[in-house]
Amino acid sequence: MSDPDMLALVVRGPKEHALERIPMPVPAPGEALVAVTHVAVCGTDLRLLRGTLHDADYPVIPGHEWTGRVLEAPDRPELVGKTVVGDGITPCRQCERCAEGGYNLCQDLDEVGFTRPGAFAEAFTIPAANLQLLPDTLSGAEGCLLEPLCVALHAVERAPDVSGRSVGVIGAGTIGLLVGQLALAAGAQSVTVAEPEERRRRLATELGLDQVSSLAELGKALPEIVFDATGVASVFPDGLEATRPGGAYVLVGYSGEEPTHFEPSAVMLREVTVYGVLSGYGQLDKALDMVVNGTVRLMPLLDEELPMSDYRSVLEDRGGDAPLRTVFTTGAGQTV
Repeated sequence: MSDPDMLALVVRGPKEHALERIPMPVPAPGEALVAVTHVAVCGTDLRLLRGTLHDADYPVIPGHEWTGRVLEAPDRPELVGKTVVGDGITPCRQCERCAEGGYNLCQDLDEVGFTRPGAFAEAFTIPAANLQLLPDTLSGAEGCLLEPLCVALHAVERAPDVSGRSVGVIGAGTIGLLVGQLALAAGAQSVTVAEPEERRRRLATELGLDQVSSLAELGKALPEIVFDATGVASVFPDGLEATRPGGAYVLVGYSGEEPTHFEPSAVMLREVTVYGVLSGYGQLDKALDMVVNGTVRLMPLLDEELPMSDYRSVLEDRGGDAPLRTVFTTGAGQTV
């Protein structure tokens, strides 16, 4: 490589971030060097940029939803030059949680974009064992949505069996619409998305989902299983009330340290079971299969691609015109 450095988005502290020239990373034993072609920004990344991610470890390069081209992979030379995606989490496999098989709950996990430099850069390193080839039928932008799809898959698996049952989804963002598609594919009797933004409700309809503008519109027909994909703490009390007695409430969205007030008796008196969902480790193969076979559609969730230099656009308040997932291109797939 002719250039010893590269461009990356470096977050040095709360609200302190900029594109910088930094040294090109050198892969450690067992790692691959990947030239990033596409990288997406999710709600957690926005919290990192805005300084509201409570456990952020600065400085950090964000980016855990990505597609790239392998530059170096001594342990997997067959991948060099190929387009790949990858599992961003590497569990220690030694702690108590890992011993129990809860790898996504690892007490010493390594995670791209959080505990190690992420993909919002022209290149980054990742354990070579985590990489998967991206099928030719999928675009680089679609590859970025495989990570949130893994989270959605884990959410549906954590919940009780949705087959033949009524399902509610709060929030028609990327995760919510992925969960809705998966629930429908798993045989749910009905899937209703509650979303105030008209544009996103139209998208839910396009994906075959029922939709309402608020939880109040559900009336007495409360869903048996409700997925909260908003990442807004204040939704929690209303979401519980919108779950049928004896049903299940599944928290998928990340609300950080935002507090909310609710009465525990709302859970006890109605015997509602609450499930938490963290990451989607080990789901990448299944996610790829579901997209390739057409079970899940990703393209409707994507907006126009932007150059990495426009990253600050995600911080603008666009109201109802806000994209579901903004994907940035680096140009590095051809130049690094």
